Amino acid sequence: MTDQFSRDHYRDSRQPGENSSRRRVDANPNHRTAGNNARHVSSSKRPAGTRQQTSAHQQGAPRPRSASQAGREPAPHRTPSQNHRQQMRQGAPSRNHASSSANRPAAQGNVRPASYNRSRAQANRNNPANAAVYNDYSRYTERRSKRPGPVAIGVMAVLIIAIGIGVFFVLNPPTFDITVNGAKHTVSNGTTIDKLIDDGLASPTAGNLLAVDASVITEGGGDRFAATINGNATNDGSKKVKKGDAVDIQNGADVTEDYDSSTEEIPYERVEDNNYWNGSLHVYIDGQNGVRTTKTGKVSGKTVTEDTTPAVNEEYKIYTANTGDDKVIALTFDDGPWKDTTAEILDVLKENDAHATFFTIGKQIADHSDVVKRAHDEGHEICTHTWDHAAGSGQGVNLTYMTADEQIQEVQKGFQAIKDVIGEDPVRIMRAPGGNFKGDIVWTLQPYIDAEIGWNVDTEDWRRPGADTIASRIMKAKPGSVILMHDGGGDRSQTVEALKKALPQLKQEGYRFVTISELLQYDPPADSSVSK
Repeated sequence: MTDQFSRDHYRDSRQPGENSSRRRVDANPNHRTAGNNARHVSSSKRPAGTRQQTSAHQQGAPRPRSASQAGREPAPHRTPSQNHRQQMRQGAPSRNHASSSANRPAAQGNVRPASYNRSRAQANRNNPANAAVYNDYSRYTERRSKRPGPVAIGVMAVLIIAIGIGVFFVLNPPTFDITVNGAKHTVSNGTTIDKLIDDGLASPTAGNLLAVDASVITEGGGDRFAATINGNATNDGSKKVKKGDAVDIQNGADVTEDYDSSTEEIPYERVEDNNYWNGSLHVYIDGQNGVRTTKTGKVSGKTVTEDTTPAVNEEYKIYTANTGDDKVIALTFDDGPWKDTTAEILDVLKENDAHATFFTIGKQIADHSDVVKRAHDEGHEICTHTWDHAAGSGQGVNLTYMTADEQIQEVQKGFQAIKDVIGEDPVRIMRAPGGNFKGDIVWTLQPYIDAEIGWNVDTEDWRRPGADTIASRIMKAKPGSVILMHDGGGDRSQTVEALKKALPQLKQEGYRFVTISELLQYDPPADSSVSK
């Protein structure tokens, strides 16, 4: 309502012929404020579509006063900002006041007031120099954040460079202290081991260049030095030292000339110990071919030959286990399984926490499978004593009387009978009837067994000398001994009673009772190697 009144009042107060346009915008950039004020004042009064002309009162002529203004003093001139404050005091809505937003339509993108567009167009026509003032509408709608100027960016760059240079010189000082062979020295950054030697801080003697036969080709032709930096070995002369390093530089090592080489295989040999009674354990050691290398020096032209990998002989080795401080004994029983006796022996072993090895007759296993299964389940070892104790051509006691095929059948059938009961392959260990195991049979059975077991203590319980005699013979055992007894082949009640007497006493003396496989885990004595 206030704006409508002002427009009507202004239209009524004009003299005939007076220019109806707003005051011309001053072209002087220093008068930008006045021009803006004129824009704000005239934009609310100028009728739409009128062309701006210079009015009489703008040329200095006094504007006639309307009848309503007669008798009153002229109103003081107000700037747009003063008018705005006046409107705010009177409660009039303002285009910048929050309360006026409810009366305006919602903004559609960057919509500008019509009065602003008219003022902008008129200002561009009258004075293009003022166009930038109206074109920069964003200063009326938002406050832009200031970006760092060129000076600030330059200062920041200088500070970053200065800090970087400072850090570089802290980490890489131009000089620093190190120790060389225990003496303190100041060196420049980038110093290498070669430079330390060149500067006389160490005087190592270079090693020699050697021929393949170790003769000297060139003195001083080997490594220049042997060094460590903080305990880490190096022979790299270009290695740089760092602040605080402890460098040790000694004489260089000899270097062998480059050479061409060729290899050939060294076949292993077969050796055996024919004395059955040299020990209780008779084992096979697999042979392994060796490697022989021939070297021909590229500088000296000399040739040498050496066995780089010695051959390991295939060996049938006889020894007694070296158990050291371990007091262990292997209890063994032949000719079972047997009715009643085998089960009674198992009871005595269980009472004394003892494990034993049973060398079984293969053809007897099926009739006593329950006791064989029990022995296996209780931790005892089940091995073969052949299928029928070398009956037939072996005369019931000697495998060596039999043909090679018969010998193989005796062993293979014995192992199969055990497997049929325990449900798994038995260990490849056997005991030959009567201890008759020498000559050709050793290598005939080598593919089928890993060891043949003798004994150190023979109780001769098969003679039935009495329980006390058998017990006293058991007590003669020493660490690593294999004790021979029988659970089958006849009445073995004396053996059962002897075990009841001897085992508790041996146990009290600190002995443990192990299987043959456990005994084989101990190394043979150092002097037990078989010579050809």
